[in-house]
Amino acid sequence: MFKNFLSKKELLSIFILLFLGFAWLSLILTLLGFFYKVILLTYIFFAVLFFAYLLWKNFGKIKISKNEIFFIASALILIGIFSFFSSPTIFSGRDQGSLSEAAIRLSQNHQLTFSFPAEKEFFKLYGPGQALNFPGFSYTEEGNLITQFPLGYIAWLATFFALFGLSGLIIANGASFFLFSCAFYLLAKRFLTSFSAWLAWLLTATAFTSFWFFKFTLSENLALALVWLGLYFFAVFWDDPKKLYFIVFVSAFGLLIFTRIEGLAFLAMTMLLLFWKFKKQPEIRKVLDKKIIFLIFGIFALYIANIFIDWQFFTFLAKAVLKPFINSGEKISFSSDIFSAWKVLGIFYLYGLLTFFLLGLAGFFFALRQKKIELLIPYLVVLPAFIYVIFPNISSDHPWMLRRFMFAVIPISILYSVIFLENYFSKKIFSRFFYALLIIVNLGLLCFFLGFIPNKNLLSQIGKISDNFKETDLVLVDQKATGDNWSMMSGPLNFIYKKQAVYFFNPKDLEKIDLEKFTGVYFIIPNDNLEFYSKNGIMERLIPVKDYSIENNILKNFASKNLPKVENQLVLGKIYLLK
Repeated sequence: MFKNFLSKKELLSIFILLFLGFAWLSLILTLLGFFYKVILLTYIFFAVLFFAYLLWKNFGKIKISKNEIFFIASALILIGIFSFFSSPTIFSGRDQGSLSEAAIRLSQNHQLTFSFPAEKEFFKLYGPGQALNFPGFSYTEEGNLITQFPLGYIAWLATFFALFGLSGLIIANGASFFLFSCAFYLLAKRFLTSFSAWLAWLLTATAFTSFWFFKFTLSENLALALVWLGLYFFAVFWDDPKKLYFIVFVSAFGLLIFTRIEGLAFLAMTMLLLFWKFKKQPEIRKVLDKKIIFLIFGIFALYIANIFIDWQFFTFLAKAVLKPFINSGEKISFSSDIFSAWKVLGIFYLYGLLTFFLLGLAGFFFALRQKKIELLIPYLVVLPAFIYVIFPNISSDHPWMLRRFMFAVIPISILYSVIFLENYFSKKIFSRFFYALLIIVNLGLLCFFLGFIPNKNLLSQIGKISDNFKETDLVLVDQKATGDNWSMMSGPLNFIYKKQAVYFFNPKDLEKIDLEKFTGVYFIIPNDNLEFYSKNGIMERLIPVKDYSIENNILKNFASKNLPKVENQLVLGKIYLLK
């Protein structure tokens, strides 16, 4: 199957292909509704066995340089530090919690859809469509819940959860970041010296967006790895058009379209570039044999199946895209919540990213002036992502909104910043001085924010609260029961502690639910929100059962023009029983 001797680049390609194959297997099992741990373990066993055979066969012929060992050690140490200051983000209310919950449900139920008695009661009230009581999910026609998010990252998280439990959610992000780091460093080495490539990686790895979003289970983490694996192997194929490199590139970008919608735009850019190259070098077309055509056809066939299975996501995506251009039949106008480029750049400045963005543009124009297509390719491929600078289409609070720029805009800007500085300064001492300043800015933010672990001890406190309920009780949870509506306890109360917990916001629902199906109906209400229940005539029907308290560290003032602050929060409330 393989020739007697494989180069280091070919061995790396096979290793990455096996890793991507693992992710593809997870996705396919998800689409089939047949997600079982034993299948994943079987693949791991044979993949490890196969790669060990290749290493043995080529033992002694592959040499790893000291620079590469130093880079790998640096990457692993940094990932270890990031992981230490992370905690699984599994709480309901925002994307990270919904993605984690969908992954955990997939691992537990072996398919995307799931249901439980409390959910069925609320389905009777609302019918198919968005499930407001279960953030991030929709009701199917049959009354089950299904995710509203792309399936690529969910399948990825579910795999690591199946293998490592809750810690697997952090390990999944660590694996993604390691793959990104390797791809970024190798791509940078094509244009820079080994040391400058390492510096470019260090600047990227310590940039705010890298270490901050590592803490969250957001699809951008997997997209970060897939984008840069795709960019690197696309560049390798461009110079050395071998079938193996093309397969790895297509596998990475193919998986990306199941993870982030931007993947379609990036893939389209690579197709345009390939079309141009085929016109210049027609002989390269021989790479596209029947097997490659079958691979591409298979990916798009799966994507069509994905659209039918995950139609909730595509429905919400279409609404989000059309919303800014529709204003009740009046003339087309942008809605008021759309950022101006000036505001985005102001937030870049706040988080030490503006210099990279501007220097990256300078690096792009330098490459354009050089008229070297190989130097331009990475920037051109991710160019569509820069539309977010003008039109982020995301809520205005920061650092949340920076997730739009985390996997493409910021890393590519940093890479081209280094390319520009390496060529702009004739004396290395000036560029090194500039790098030192940039690293100091990065480290300042890193030291300030790295130690903040979102909801570090929240799960254990929720576990103690869950001990007050039976699995047959209905538990109605107030939005602010934890003090943070982005970190609600309703999700983990259900999928971890197996209670019939529901996020409750509409008092009228209480009269429509069949309460006789449950041994008891409980409310979890913070003291600060009792007025809401009094106004709606519910408090007079509630019997106090037990006090509860939750201590948590949260970010405050994240919508201002200043950096958010970490504050300690104490929430006092009660558990009530409905008469």
